[in-house]
Amino acid sequence: MNKYSVIGSILLVSTFFLFAYQIITAFLGMGTSDEFVYKNIRLVDVLAEKYTDWIDSISFLPIQSIAETIITMPLALLLLFSSVLFFVIHAFKSIK
Repeated sequence: MNKYSVIGSILLVSTFFLFAYQIITAFLGMGTSDEFVYKNIRLVDVLAEKYTDWIDSISFLPIQSIAETIITMPLALLLLFSSVLFFVIHAFKSIK
């Protein structure tokens, strides 16, 4: 296995574990009620505010909006896209 496929596999497994954790948390949060409240974990939720404040100081608006999108998208989706990216890199690196 190539290092890119190993990284992609690790990211894919961590995506499944994070998704399972979010589902289990939603089931445990039900308690005695019948409301299933699924909450996505985002980078903004994980990182401290001092690590994300620099994004507001980016002067070029399209880059600022891309950075805002990346830190506010669900972490499971970000991990899934990263794993696909590493699998694609592995596919192109293995062709010689």
